[in-house]
Amino acid sequence: MANLISYFTKNSILSASAGLEIYDFTGDSTAFVQDCVRRFREAYISEEMLEKIILKSKKTTRKDAIERRLPQKASNKAGDFGEILSYYLWTETFASDANIRPMKIRWKEHPDMPSHLVDVILLRRVDEDNACPDDKMYTIESKVWTMKEGHSSLTDALSDAIKDKTERAAKTIPYLVTQYERDDEYDLADQVRRFGDPVNYPYVKEHFAIAIVESTQANDHIANFDKVLQAANTNIPVYLLPIAHLKNIYNQLYL
Repeated sequence: MANLISYFTKNSILSASAGLEIYDFTGDSTAFVQDCVRRFREAYISEEMLEKIILKSKKTTRKDAIERRLPQKASNKAGDFGEILSYYLWTETFASDANIRPMKIRWKEHPDMPSHLVDVILLRRVDEDNACPDDKMYTIESKVWTMKEGHSSLTDALSDAIKDKTERAAKTIPYLVTQYERDDEYDLADQVRRFGDPVNYPYVKEHFAIAIVESTQANDHIANFDKVLQAANTNIPVYLLPIAHLKNIYNQLYL
C-alpha cells in the first residue's frame, strides 16, 4: 500500500500566502479508496480481534463483526473519516517517529458516538525505561464538513486544537492508560503513564489542526478563516486538504 500522502501535492504558493499547510488531492480517487479500505477497517477492529471473534462465535461472520463497528449517521462517517485519515497521514508522514499509536476509534462506546477527548494522539518514547526531554506528544484535531455560509472548518479545527493544547491532551493521558489496561496492554499503559507529569518530566508537545474540505469550497474556507485566532496561535500548524467529490469518497469506505 502506498503512503496516503502520495495522493496529495503540497500547494506551496497558496500555503505561503494563506499561512497554512495546503495539500491538494491530486491522486486517483479509485486507487485512494482501495488503499484506504484495509487501513480504515483496522482503525475499527484489528485482524487479530476479527479472527478471535469468528473463532469463538458460532454465528458471527466477519462481515457482521466489521459492520457493527461502523457509523451509520452521515456526520459520524465524515468525522471518523477525518480522524482516521489524519491518523494515517501523521503516523506515515508527519509524525512517523511516534512509536505509541493508539487507535482511539476502537474504544468508542457506540459507532455513532464521537471518540473521547482529542481526535488523534500519538506519542514517542526515546527510551522505554527512562523519561527523556526529547519524548514527544502529537495531537491532531480534524474537521470534515461542508461549507456553511460565512463559516470555516479551519476555524473550528484550530479552536479545538487550542482546547487540545490547554486541557484535553492532559486529560487524554489517563484515559489512554485506562484503555490499555482494559485491553491487557500493560506495557503500553506504563509507557503512556510517563506523559502524565510534564512538570517534573517535561517533553515536546506538538499540536495540529486539519480541515478536510470539498475542493470547490476551499477558497471560501480560507477567506472565512478567523485570522485573529490564527495570528494568536501560530505555534499550532493548520492544514487544509481540499478533495474533489469528498462526500462520495468517504461514503465508499462505509458501503
